[in-house]
Amino acid sequence: DVYKRQPSSSAQRLSSNAGGEGRELKIRRLYQEARELQGKFIRQLKAGEPIDITPLAAVAEEMVDTMFSHGDAMLCLARIRAKDAYLMEHSMNVAILLANFGRYLGLERSVIKELTLGGLLHDVGKIMTPDEVLNKPGKLTDEEFGIMRLHVVHSHDILLATAGITPTMLEVAANHHERLDGSGYPRHLKGEQLSLYTRISGIVDVYDAVTADRVYKQGMQPTQAFRILLKGADHHFDRELVTRFIKCMGVYPVGTLVQLSNQRLAIVMQRNAQEPLKPVVKVIYHAGQRHYLEVQWLDLAKSGVQETIECTVDPKEFGIKLANFV
Repeated sequence: DVYKRQPSSSAQRLSSNAGGEGRELKIRRLYQEARELQGKFIRQLKAGEPIDITPLAAVAEEMVDTMFSHGDAMLCLARIRAKDAYLMEHSMNVAILLANFGRYLGLERSVIKELTLGGLLHDVGKIMTPDEVLNKPGKLTDEEFGIMRLHVVHSHDILLATAGITPTMLEVAANHHERLDGSGYPRHLKGEQLSLYTRISGIVDVYDAVTADRVYKQGMQPTQAFRILLKGADHHFDRELVTRFIKCMGVYPVGTLVQLSNQRLAIVMQRNAQEPLKPVVKVIYHAGQRHYLEVQWLDLAKSGVQETIECTVDPKEFGIKLANFV
């Protein structure tokens, strides 16, 4: 087997959130630093300046290290989105999700770091896509879709000319829109022509894209995104990898808002590998009384805890901004 699942640190339950605020602040700073370096990279490209990916590579390495030590906190940040910053945040989140999935599959740490940096840079070619095509709210015409597809070629060419880029990073950028049945682009690769890294990248890219809020559309809930991936299994995506990705993310992915059996709303903060239906959550709101509550961390697997998760909830339904709580 090319990959083997490793035990998840999610099995280590939180008995309290002691020290959590400091850790979360550090991870937020890392996330922000990565975004700033992404922005600098893009500005340098647009200005025709010499490109140095060393700082971004260092941040990617730190992201992977953090994924191994505090993966759920990283994943929680990836759920916080700004509608007007899709391109930057999509690349950030693809990088985080690739690090998470690579870790789950038991890939070599060095490979995971390459996948993560590849994720940060995978859509860089979109700087050459006209804004009216990139941000069009309606369906693209055939001509516009042809222009949009070129971003993959542009990304490949830009990275190929950049020092320090590895074949794995190039593969993420060049192949994340390829599909098993050959219906993808730009090269219409098919079946065995799609490597493990290509298959992983395609799944992660689609998951993040459909769960993201855009200026012109509301993102899906994770469970809906899982259905999209399963529907595309066998012809678009590798079924085994889709199944593993869903298990990796969990029944209730970190950052998801859920309703408990007593009408309280809570954010999933940490997964439970042994009991996936009983994660650690942060209680923040009462759905019945429609008011905020004093924040409470709750381990649903802990002895004596009666609450169970009833369903996932769209934060917009209650006007809740998750960014204020994670």
